[in-house]
Amino acid sequence: MTQQPAPPRTHDFGPGRRCWGHDYTITRRGEGNLTVEASGWGHDGAMIQEGDYLLLQGGQRCTRYQVTKIHRVMDPPDMWHAELAFAPRTYATQEEKDAAR
Repeated sequence: MTQQPAPPRTHDFGPGRRCWGHDYTITRRGEGNLTVEASGWGHDGAMIQEGDYLLLQGGQRCTRYQVTKIHRVMDPPDMWHAELAFAPRTYATQEEKDAAR
């Protein structure tokens, strides 16, 4: 029996969520910010994996990126370097979109 991969998790580093032990910095931006490289530490209860989403602060809102590659650092154990690709959110209804604002 093969084990199914875990569904992607969303790790929130948006407004009000950045603090000591849960923060990041953008180290490189690709053209149009469609790709970025970031380094950070912390997670939302589970280690960040390839395929997961990160919500990164952009003013008062946040932008969603998907982790395409991740490298973990051993000290501290929750530090990471990642390559990210812009992954805009999709909504089934206008009400769902309005609720996310």
